[in-house]
Amino acid sequence: MDSRLAQAIVDLEIPSFGPSGKNKTDSLSCLFRPRRLLSSPEMLHHIGSRLAEVVTQRCSSGTIVGLATSGIAWAALAAERARVPMLYVRKQPEPEVSNDMVEGIPPADGRVVLVDDLLFTGTSKRAAVRLLREHGLVVTDIVVIIDRQLQRKSDGPSLQQEFGLELHSLIRMTEIVDYMIDRRAITKAQLDDLVADYRAHERWFPPDFMLR
Repeated sequence: MDSRLAQAIVDLEIPSFGPSGKNKTDSLSCLFRPRRLLSSPEMLHHIGSRLAEVVTQRCSSGTIVGLATSGIAWAALAAERARVPMLYVRKQPEPEVSNDMVEGIPPADGRVVLVDDLLFTGTSKRAAVRLLREHGLVVTDIVVIIDRQLQRKSDGPSLQQEFGLELHSLIRMTEIVDYMIDRRAITKAQLDDLVADYRAHERWFPPDFMLR
């Protein structure tokens, strides 16, 4: 486990416990705010370096694609440290700026690594992978900072199964919760609510605490 990243997640209060309507009808008791990591110079350096390490050592492609919005910043950091090219994907067209949904120079082999801060249920990642395919690009790997381990079986195959790609994360929800339990940064009531959230759907990769 990346204890340095786990500590930052706690210190920056990235998990926000309590009823939330911003989680797309899933995990309603815990909202994550990973963009707070961008406000920490130490985490910019640490996460950028770790992302670059994953891309260069564990991924099958040599070009990074950032997913708007904050994924663009993390992709840029990773690309600079890995010394590899970068593109980015818009969330929606910006006619006053460009009609292109994918910005940058595509690699000759058409193979790319998608980088973002958070994997929730995978909806936005699926849309991005399909969009990149429409532009002749194949996503071989997805790299995220935090994997909430929320991919639902009711949504169909997992990202890995559907697109034949590899998923990498710097830290998973299992590790975050274990760290929070050890540091007494989560109450029993919060943990019980979180477990109930995860049990509300069948998950492809359920976290260990869901099985307690």
